[in-house]
Amino acid sequence: MSPRTTGVLACTAAACLVLAATPATAAPAESAYALAASGLVKIPRTPAVSGPGKESLASVALPNPGPALISAQALNAEVKPGHAKSSVVGLSLNLGVLPTGAALPGLSAGVVKSECRDGKGSVSIANLKVGGKTIELDQVPPNTTVPLASLLELVVNKQTPNADGTLTVTAVSAKILGKTQTLDIASSTCAKSPGDTPPTKPADKPRPGGKAPKPTPVSAHLDVTG
Repeated sequence: MSPRTTGVLACTAAACLVLAATPATAAPAESAYALAASGLVKIPRTPAVSGPGKESLASVALPNPGPALISAQALNAEVKPGHAKSSVVGLSLNLGVLPTGAALPGLSAGVVKSECRDGKGSVSIANLKVGGKTIELDQVPPNTTVPLASLLELVVNKQTPNADGTLTVTAVSAKILGKTQTLDIASSTCAKSPGDTPPTKPADKPRPGGKAPKPTPVSAHLDVTG
C-alpha cells in the first residue's frame, strides 16, 4: 500500500482551495474520488486516486473554518486491481450559501459510499436528510432520479459505462438550480476482471460432404419496456 496522502479542503461560495498531493499518471482502469463540483463552486476531484496495478489509498479530513458549501468529517478513496471504492463520512451541504437568492434546503448524510468491483457497482447511503426530513434509500436501482425540491435533484446509484469498458458508479450526483451547480459524491471506476470474460465457444466443424450442422433452437425471453 502506498503512503497515506493528506490535504486540506476549504470550499466556500467564492472559491475552493485544495492542498493535496496526488501524482499525475496515465489513466488506469481503476480510480476513485470522494467529491467533485462544477458551477458556482468548483471542486476538483478530491481526494483523487488511481492505481495501475497496485493498491493505493487517500484520505482527507475537512475542517469547517466558516460558512461553506460542504463540510464533512472525512473523505476516502481507495483503488486496487479490479476494485475501487470511495466514501464521505458526516456529509453536510449548506446550499443556502450559493449566491442565487433562492431558498434551498440543507442536505446531510451519515455515510455516502460507492464501490466498484470487477465491473459491477453498488452504493450505500446512511441517514440521508433533506431539509431535516429523512429520505429512505434502500437498494436503489441504478440511475434512480430523486426530485427533492423544485431546484434540487439527485441521481442516486448513477452508473455510467465508459468507452474503455470500465464502469463508473457515483453514489449521489446532485443538480442544483438546473445545471447551474453540480456535485458528485463518492465516485468509483473499475474494469472487469480478466477472469470474468466468458470462454469462447469453438466453431462447429463442417460435416463430411460439406454440409453445415443443423442449428439447435434456443428459447429466449426479451423484456420490452416503453
